[in-house]
Amino acid sequence: MTAPPSHIWTRRHWLGATATASLGLLGLAPRLSAAGLSRYRDRVLSKKPVGYWRLGEASGPTAKDESGFNRHGTFHGTPALHQPGALQHDEDTSITLDGKASYVEVRDDPAFSIATSGKGLTVEAWMRPDTLEFPGETKDPYIHWIGKGELPQSEWAFRFYTHTSSRPNRISAYAFNLAGGLGSGAYFEDPLAAGQWIHVVATFDPPAKSNPKAGVSLYRDGVLRKGPAIPGSSGTLYSEYHVIPTHGTSPLRLGACDVNHEFLIGGLDEVAIYPQVLTAAEIHEHWMIGSKG
Repeated sequence: MTAPPSHIWTRRHWLGATATASLGLLGLAPRLSAAGLSRYRDRVLSKKPVGYWRLGEASGPTAKDESGFNRHGTFHGTPALHQPGALQHDEDTSITLDGKASYVEVRDDPAFSIATSGKGLTVEAWMRPDTLEFPGETKDPYIHWIGKGELPQSEWAFRFYTHTSSRPNRISAYAFNLAGGLGSGAYFEDPLAAGQWIHVVATFDPPAKSNPKAGVSLYRDGVLRKGPAIPGSSGTLYSEYHVIPTHGTSPLRLGACDVNHEFLIGGLDEVAIYPQVLTAAEIHEHWMIGSKG
């Protein structure tokens, strides 16, 4: 078969490229691979997070912050890198933690504190428990799997109880006074499956004497499960436990809080911190994009 003249071949390719560009402007072009475009990443960045760790590194020791603020983390222990990620239709990878002193540490920054922005704080993560039974703190075992929570500079933390505890499978988020003690928090207590990714988001209202209803709200898979807006959620209020959120000097840790006691056994992906309270609609949209593509 005779090849077409070179000027025809060039024109055809030019027309194809022009058509593709036009479709792109209309939002109709085929979706690019994750290497070129991540819809989830773009949506997170549009909310201007103060830290965003996709945890997709192929090698350590640096866990890159993609927020633009260069608040990079450091891998500790022996996390398995470049593992299958939580997001559908996105090739970005995740980390798997073995429960043996593996975690990510980011040095303290006031931007990670509830009281700093005056608009509260949102902490978002995709988490995959690989076991529902694990060693932890107290006789009713739990771990803190993300947080700024090292005493005596405790601020906030995500907690996870074992399946056979008195609070089976409970995942919660707390705000503390720096000295620790009882915190104000929200939780959900659901059947969980080992190896299943879940989307967990906590919002922390800005503390204000003028707002006695300020407190903590917790979402699972895009749905508000507990918070001040829900009747019977008085324990979520800062005022219930006299919590006054304050900036402390504890580092931010992913996969742990107090490295003398507790470590996640499972996966972590797409951890982001925002200097404001995201709306329920925004949180649901993130889950939809991540889980449905």
